[in-house]
Amino acid sequence: MFKRLGFALLCSASLLTGPAFAEVEITEAARQHFKAGVNFMQDPDGARYEEAYREFKAAYAAAASWKILGNLGIAAMKLERDGEAIDAMERYLNEGGRELPADEREQFERDLSTLKSSVVRVTLTSVPAGVVVTDERIPVQGASITNRYTLENGQFELGIRTGHHRMVARLEGYEDAVWEFDASPGADQSHTFELQLPAAVTAPPTTTTPDPMTDAGPQAMARPVPTSVYIGLAATGAFTVGATVTGIMALGKNGEFEDANGKDEAAAQDAYDSTKTLNLVTDVLIAGAVVSAAVTTYLYLDRPELPVGQDAGRFRVTPAVGRDVALVSMSGSF
Repeated sequence: MFKRLGFALLCSASLLTGPAFAEVEITEAARQHFKAGVNFMQDPDGARYEEAYREFKAAYAAAASWKILGNLGIAAMKLERDGEAIDAMERYLNEGGRELPADEREQFERDLSTLKSSVVRVTLTSVPAGVVVTDERIPVQGASITNRYTLENGQFELGIRTGHHRMVARLEGYEDAVWEFDASPGADQSHTFELQLPAAVTAPPTTTTPDPMTDAGPQAMARPVPTSVYIGLAATGAFTVGATVTGIMALGKNGEFEDANGKDEAAAQDAYDSTKTLNLVTDVLIAGAVVSAAVTTYLYLDRPELPVGQDAGRFRVTPAVGRDVALVSMSGSF
């Protein structure tokens, strides 16, 4: 390998400093790219073949001289781009002709023979065109080898090394397509990547509680006991208890009045006034109990049929008692 590299670099010196062939104009850009590729291959920390490959490709695009193809073939072979390495080395030998030293020619011919005996030709097709295929060769031992190819026209032929390969086709806006296979020498293969658009994302159905006042459709109905009925029952009981208490108090005050009448006019007058007030309160509470009981009974018997969960209404009874006035205030919603 080091001997072959030396031959390639010797050839690079003639490209960088020697006169150009008449049929190929060596541009300054080609010389700069080629020089950068040589520097990458001679990196003190180890040859950087991926960067060198890109520079040699750029140099050959700028000036298609056969002198570039030797180093391009070496870089492609190191990257396991065997199909490109074979093409570059064949053209290097054919176009270099008698200008190549005999030992250099023999070395390239041996490498070329080895590559041809083990290369696996693969034809890739993509729908749509323009996908980028990442080829990863997964060896039994050691790190994986990865290369990328662009199927600009929807088809591409490449030569790969034997072994287990995993190819992933990618294109923006489409789902990835994967092809995993074992490449065997002498067994050419082909594959078509058919990329699919992502499936439309549908939102999960939402569950809402129907509004009985606005939503149409059948609903569960019932005749619930209104809250106001329970309030009315409590109010009726409160009025009844209150009337009983004030009635007993009125009887007591009336007894005091009878005892003081004709004996102590002031005490008799005070007992009389208290008895009168207590009787008035008792009458109001009795009236409140009667009214509350009547309204509660009406609300219970006339309760409407409503959707399940809806309140049937509210009811409130409020007594108001003054010195000479007693009222019962009632309000409600149905």
